[in-house]
Amino acid sequence: MQELTPGFAVRYAWRGLAASLVAVAWGTLGYGLFLSRPDQQAWDDLEAGGRFAANLVVYLPYLALTLPVAVVVVLGLLPASRLLSPLLATTMGIALFVWWVTVQDYLFDAQPQLSACLAGCVVADVGAVGALTAAWVRAGRQVSNASPRDAGQVA
Repeated sequence: MQELTPGFAVRYAWRGLAASLVAVAWGTLGYGLFLSRPDQQAWDDLEAGGRFAANLVVYLPYLALTLPVAVVVVLGLLPASRLLSPLLATTMGIALFVWWVTVQDYLFDAQPQLSACLAGCVVADVGAVGALTAAWVRAGRQVSNASPRDAGQVA
């Protein structure tokens, strides 16, 4: 069990903020894809192949990645978790997925609010990277603040 030192509490707060921002980023992207008001005329103008492609290359991967993102967010919120790399990998994955959705430019006609949701997702993702950086710096300070006497006792 990790003892609750002030350094651990601050690092845990930064990591919890990062995990929360990852959840906000993924949720904002999901809102833009699924819950924002669609332009039904633009969806109707797409041929059947375009709708099938949107489902196959955007909507299905989003649904498939939701469970792994949720698991990483929950593990990031647990106080026993020490690793920051799964959260960082998830933020990079979200950025890659946002780029992939942006490449599918036909979606912007069919989902007019999607561009605003993508911008919000990027802002939350950048905030998560900043919080992860602060947690990483805080973890480095905690290790470097150990006294040489403590290092001699470990050996």
